[in-house]
Amino acid sequence: MRPPRILFLTAPIGAGHTRAAQAVNKAMGRLYPGCEMRIANIFDFFHPAIGKTILGIYLKILSVVPGLYGSMYGWGNDSRWALRARELINSYLAERMRRFIMEYNPTAIVCTHATPAGIASCLRKEGSIEAPVLAVVTDFVVHKLWVYPTIDYYYVAGQTLRDYLNTNGVPYCKSLSTGIPVDSDFFSESVVSPNMGSSLGLNSDIPIILIMGGGAGVLPMEEIIMACQNIEQPIQIIAVAGHNKALFNQLTARQQEFKHCVRILGYVNNVPELMAMAQIIISKPGGMTSAEALCAGVPMIIYKPIPGQEEANTSYLVAQQVAEQVDSLEELQTSLNRILSETTEERSMRRQRSLLLSRPSAADDIASHILKLTVDGQA
Repeated sequence: MRPPRILFLTAPIGAGHTRAAQAVNKAMGRLYPGCEMRIANIFDFFHPAIGKTILGIYLKILSVVPGLYGSMYGWGNDSRWALRARELINSYLAERMRRFIMEYNPTAIVCTHATPAGIASCLRKEGSIEAPVLAVVTDFVVHKLWVYPTIDYYYVAGQTLRDYLNTNGVPYCKSLSTGIPVDSDFFSESVVSPNMGSSLGLNSDIPIILIMGGGAGVLPMEEIIMACQNIEQPIQIIAVAGHNKALFNQLTARQQEFKHCVRILGYVNNVPELMAMAQIIISKPGGMTSAEALCAGVPMIIYKPIPGQEEANTSYLVAQQVAEQVDSLEELQTSLNRILSETTEERSMRRQRSLLLSRPSAADDIASHILKLTVDGQA
């Protein structure tokens, strides 16, 4: 039997889908060093201008008219026309990816976004591929656009998602409650370098607030940082602007206006270290970011969640008492002051709730199950 050859299909609609693929990829490499793997971005299979336009429209809707996105999200869950539209899109994209997938000849296809799942399902349905199609859902909710009868297994955040899939025609034997796969660095005992804080000019005795999610232009990071300047007690802020160079430059230009210490970073690859250093994270409630925060044991403040999966993720996290939702800068300041004034015991309880809800073995569990399918032929 040939060594397993795993193809990960993802989409750059938010960085979380790619990070999920990378986490499972890393776990599989550790569990089966001889495994061949490849991560493919579906945007690479059509003209760059098309992908740029799609992403630009998506981000513009999120930032300017988020309610429209919520309406589209709900329409996609309820309308038979939406399901018909996805079939047409899947057929078009499948045609562009068919040759690549058939030539790679994977022993399993792992999809971390609903659109690649639809593409692989389309090819499976028409008989172009025989490899099992596996779906890794990266939110605390499942949209109907994920649901295809030709998907062999779903890996989801929890039992309620399995129940939802079952009510939509996916039998329990085709889903597993694994949690959202997070990179193993998020729960490594040596995640924080002794020199990390000092290299950023930070004081280990002063609370650190980590602000993430501004790279896509959806989180109003500049306004949030200015609101944080009204916090009376000493704080330090790490602001991650990601690939958003305009935001990075805007924040840097205002550096002298900040009362508190603010460190402005662009794209980073040490998020586990940054989360481990932080006492609070202010962010959007992406499934991956939320799962990573849980593994780091750090409380989240979620700013103005967008209707759709963000609201669903927020509802779940708030109900579990591991996050707080704020809808204005005034509420943000109140929430920050409350968390910062908590006793050591209260902070410890918050941390324990996060850690108990986290699923640090998710990537390993998913990788192990995929290997059983591809190596042993059973799961």
